[in-house]
Amino acid sequence: MRNLTLRQLEILRMLAATSSYTRAAARLNLTQSAVYLQVRKLEQEIGLPVTEQVGKKVFLTDAGEEVLRFGQRIAEELEGLGRSLEHLRGVDEGQLRIALTSAVNAFAVELLARFLLQHPQVNIRLNIANRKEVLASLERNDVDMAIMGEPPQSLDLIALPFHRNDLIVIAPANHRLADRRGILQSDLVRESFVLREPGSGTRETVLRYFSEKGLTVREGVVMNSNEAIKQAVKVGMGVAVVARYSVLVKMESGYLRELSVEGFPLQRAWHLVHRKGKRLAPAPLEFKEFLIQHLYVKTPEERRQTLP
Repeated sequence: MRNLTLRQLEILRMLAATSSYTRAAARLNLTQSAVYLQVRKLEQEIGLPVTEQVGKKVFLTDAGEEVLRFGQRIAEELEGLGRSLEHLRGVDEGQLRIALTSAVNAFAVELLARFLLQHPQVNIRLNIANRKEVLASLERNDVDMAIMGEPPQSLDLIALPFHRNDLIVIAPANHRLADRRGILQSDLVRESFVLREPGSGTRETVLRYFSEKGLTVREGVVMNSNEAIKQAVKVGMGVAVVARYSVLVKMESGYLRELSVEGFPLQRAWHLVHRKGKRLAPAPLEFKEFLIQHLYVKTPEERRQTLP
């Protein structure tokens, strides 16, 4: 096994993910012949075939699956080595791998910008996705931490609520309910709703909230970004429930109105989340401490006063 290489293990992992020599080669920026060659060398090294062709798809043999399992453990050990070396280098030469749900994007990016003012040498790797994809990144250990709304209770996560996140109902400025006070929830659900896609935390919160009240939301349009939802509401495609912070500018410009609905705003919080037992390197640990300093910033107005 002395001649087995990390490159061969990476190729095997990509073959398992794509079931194709062609696609694996493309993702690895290699020629297909180079992938074939490395697989043959791996097979010669272990004395067993690691792939088999069934129709047009490539599958790992039992031996291939076993090599892949050990390869993943090796990759985890190497990542642990990288984390340990980061501890030796210290905060300002470290890396922060962080994921954001798209609902928190604008707010969290400003926090990251302020953090970089204090630690300009930190290298940030940022991934913005919906809640389902962010949780998958945490599960795969692709990121150190994430910022999102309500984290699930089922996963083995540590969640630090660090900032208030009010969810409000918005409508176009000329909406028939725009000037009404104390709108009943039963009246609101007669409206067509613009919702996020399945997997979105905001969508789950909205549907669960009205379901607990015995009400059903009328799903009109489904979109996969908050910016698209704001535009859709602005042009009259329906009402929506969004984070107040995300629509401040459009409300101040007069394009959107916050509806006065009983039970709203829903008082939620932004959370910093990482896996339980995760050994945080200096850079992500310092960012966590940085956020703790903002625990008492309760409103968007206070936030604007404290951020540069």
